[in-house]
Amino acid sequence: MFSDNHKISLRQMQALFCFYFLGTASLFLPAELAEGSGRACWLVMLIGGLLAAFFSLVLTLLGKKEPTWTVVEWLRNTFGGVLGSVLAVFIAGKIAVDAMLEVRIFTEILRSTMLPHTPLWLMVGTLLALSAFGVARGIEGQARGAEILFFFVFPPFVLLLFAVALTAGEAYFLPVQLPKLDGLRRGTAYVQPLFQAMIFLLFLPPFLEKPEKGQKSLFGVCLLTTFLMTAATFLCLTVYGAESLSHKIFPTVQVMERVRFSGIFLGRQDILLLWFWMVSAFLYVSGALFFGSVCCVRLCRQSGQGRRYWLLLWVPLLFIGAMIPQDLAAAYDFRNKIQPIFSALTTALLPLLVLGVRIVKERGKRRETA
Repeated sequence: MFSDNHKISLRQMQALFCFYFLGTASLFLPAELAEGSGRACWLVMLIGGLLAAFFSLVLTLLGKKEPTWTVVEWLRNTFGGVLGSVLAVFIAGKIAVDAMLEVRIFTEILRSTMLPHTPLWLMVGTLLALSAFGVARGIEGQARGAEILFFFVFPPFVLLLFAVALTAGEAYFLPVQLPKLDGLRRGTAYVQPLFQAMIFLLFLPPFLEKPEKGQKSLFGVCLLTTFLMTAATFLCLTVYGAESLSHKIFPTVQVMERVRFSGIFLGRQDILLLWFWMVSAFLYVSGALFFGSVCCVRLCRQSGQGRRYWLLLWVPLLFIGAMIPQDLAAAYDFRNKIQPIFSALTTALLPLLVLGVRIVKERGKRRETA
């Protein structure tokens, strides 16, 4: 069915990460930022997105230097076999916890809005089973699906943003407010779940057809995501005002209810955004299963075929973890308060440290040969 289930093109990678980034966090983000930063919420989103784009350059630089390595090989080469393996297990745990929370938040929202009488365990199990099936044979099938869906989802989403802008009345964003230091700190923590899939970049290079060119492509994806969410946050602020926006449940969906089209367009434009969000959540969970199993294969120095057997461990692990939080609020609170700390360690501090050690070693070798 697929020519090579282990390699994806740069375009497919871009489509995948566009969906990865706009998961469940995109539904709540404008309201969270408005609560923490008031009228400066859109500026906080812009700053947080640009910061994520910068660190994407650092993460993709690892793959540019060693295209066949994942973070497992980098850590072992930098810190030694034992400590490097321990740090790799920590990263695998971070992927698992992120996926558990995404699954729980996704299914809780789905239950409360569409399937109130469906048992939670059934929804969690179904999502995980479908996600595992989607990546059992490799990442290319998922990447091709994302590449096709991209053109059905993102252009209409941009058109909807323009349509909402035309319906905006009083400019509630005026006067322009600059973010305070505390609001900026809280806001960047809220923005972090939007880019939590950046941890996948630590394992992506061996699966790219042209990993040496991935840096520029992924940077563009981060900028696109930043633009879309900054625009969405700005429009939500303009339509509702900071105080009203902070009390909205799903502001990015609710603001679309202002738009009505006839003819070939949907009568309910918010349904399009909900469908897009569900596809994003499914692809993210599939990606977590794939790259988590890749981490285990590399840790145990197994062949690529062993990844399917690790899926048999990851699926029940995520199922149990997703059932642990007491409710949606508990899962959501944990993700916003605890996960940003671990994300800073795994996608910012650790890659910078690894690159720093590599640069020092390279300079030492050049001095020896000089």
